[in-house]
Amino acid sequence: TILGKNVGIAPDASWIGCVNLGRNLGNPGYYLACMQFLFAPFPDGGDPIQDGNPELGAHILNNSWGCPDIEGCDSLVFEQAVSALRFAGIFVVSSAGNNGYYGCESITDPLAIYENVFSVGAIDQMGELAPFSSLGPVSVDNSGRTKPDLVAPGVDIFSTMPNASYSILSGTSMAGPHVVGTVALMWSANPGLIGQIELTEEILQRTVSEYSGLYPECVDSTINPNNAVGFGMLNTYKAVEEVIKTR
Repeated sequence: TILGKNVGIAPDASWIGCVNLGRNLGNPGYYLACMQFLFAPFPDGGDPIQDGNPELGAHILNNSWGCPDIEGCDSLVFEQAVSALRFAGIFVVSSAGNNGYYGCESITDPLAIYENVFSVGAIDQMGELAPFSSLGPVSVDNSGRTKPDLVAPGVDIFSTMPNASYSILSGTSMAGPHVVGTVALMWSANPGLIGQIELTEEILQRTVSEYSGLYPECVDSTINPNNAVGFGMLNTYKAVEEVIKTR
């Protein structure tokens, strides 16, 4: 979805990856190790501290995972890590999660709960909020923080799969990569924007399309940003157009 040749948002982007869910079950150590590697990659068998090279690190991180209590995570476990990545100029995107059926306060797992992470919910092809898309506010850390930051396509997304195949999938894990690809396009169109996290976020928020669909009953305010769709619906064209204007 980020960089597929025929189905990707930014098909000419370069990509590196790190496996932190080899058996669909992670833990804080695996997640932190991957954040470390993506910040400063090192050779196979090398030492992450001595051999890690930030010059080869990723500009943008896609995180289509959450770390629940069962994996040993709490609300603070990655807060320092994502703050360090942000300070280093790395744009961290997280899918909001698929617990929307439980109602408001269903964004409960890091990384999506953090202020320094750009969290993404899901809409369908008609522009309606997906019923599975997790909702704010964030209550697990007693912050009451409004989340998600915005919403993007996440229902019946046609994308690539292993072995040269394709599939149609749904989930906020399909929505987050749309934002990652959009930021890649923005930073390609205006390299002076690379590493400017706050400005990039502001442009994404300012160029959204207005959400005009239905809201869950538990959402007490539809003023943007709100706990259903954040600032609104991702508009990749407008975001890239805006950064070209500001070059």
